[in-house]
Amino acid sequence: MTTDAPTSPLSRLRPGPNQSWLELFYDLTFVASLVVLSNSYSNDKSLTHGLWLAIVGALIWVAWVETTLLTNRHTLQRFWPRALYVLQMLLVLLLAIAADDTVGNNTEYVGPIFALVTATLIPLYLLAARDRPELMQFARHHAVRSGIAGLIFVFSPFYSDVWYWIPWLVGIGFLVAPDRGMKFDQALDRHHLVHRFGEFTIIVLGEAFLKIALIATKEPLDRVDLIGLPLTFAAIYAIWWLYFTDVTPAGLPEDPWRIRAWIAAHLPLQLSITSLAVGMSLILNPSIDAVEPAYIRMILTPLIVISVALAVINLSQGTPIGRRRAGIHGLAATAFAAAFVVLQLTDGFDEETTAVVAIVVLSATALSIRRIDVPADESIAAERLPELD
Repeated sequence: MTTDAPTSPLSRLRPGPNQSWLELFYDLTFVASLVVLSNSYSNDKSLTHGLWLAIVGALIWVAWVETTLLTNRHTLQRFWPRALYVLQMLLVLLLAIAADDTVGNNTEYVGPIFALVTATLIPLYLLAARDRPELMQFARHHAVRSGIAGLIFVFSPFYSDVWYWIPWLVGIGFLVAPDRGMKFDQALDRHHLVHRFGEFTIIVLGEAFLKIALIATKEPLDRVDLIGLPLTFAAIYAIWWLYFTDVTPAGLPEDPWRIRAWIAAHLPLQLSITSLAVGMSLILNPSIDAVEPAYIRMILTPLIVISVALAVINLSQGTPIGRRRAGIHGLAATAFAAAFVVLQLTDGFDEETTAVVAIVVLSATALSIRRIDVPADESIAAERLPELD
């Protein structure tokens, strides 16, 4: 009779950090990248510069989504996949730094750097296919697409300074276009994907808090607007409440096309939260004595986009409660648009008044959402929410 040798605790440890810890570490890069982009926007609040930063933010977001969809289907356990993962983190941060308006012709740097980001995806896909043969078709398709997109972006220095966005749009299209003959939800961990998008939204909201805190620390405490500070926090809290009341309990839609719409709506949502943080930080700036039209735009326009994005996310569920909640968010977007017009045409309104209007509308939206009863057949996803760990 033989007995098994006792197993020491160390022998049961994994050869590397758990996938969830690796993903959270990966997300730290995007915190830094968003801070860089928001700081650049704070220094140049022009509409043109804001659109440029939105384009760069979209590139960073696409890189995050493509990598997340891969790691959702395959666990990175070996050294080289994790090394490529970390290399991509470095490149994404460099991409955000290169996008700053102090860097000459931005497109000459941002395009080739993003090409390197897409290049990291190619071996990641192929290594995943080697470990999981059932992902071979999916991995090959996406590796080829990443290579084509990389070639388009690497030639950015030769594009016109005005029309560079056209080939860039084509390159992004290669990355995100639907796969012909393949199911989008093949081997998709739906629970994990909802969790990842929730985590990323938390990160974006955290960056908003960080932005406001950094603005507040630039001035002595007696000069910080003690009314504006809680207003900014209340607005961010309301957005957090709306997202985690609507989105995560409902889970992922069933139809693959609805899943795509659900994912795509997160781009304007998360970019607008970052933009809103810059607008709300103006409330804390004691050097601003009078309202300017641009300041109202920087607060209310992101709120309109956030409301529309939440409406699309709810509508993508294809359920009666999703449609009702989408209608409420649509009304909120209409209210923000009406407030925008009124405040633009009315003298004497300041940023605090604009923030109060924002919080009133967000609070009314949250209260209206709470009054909707969840039907019994749609409460299953909500019961799974505590499992998100």
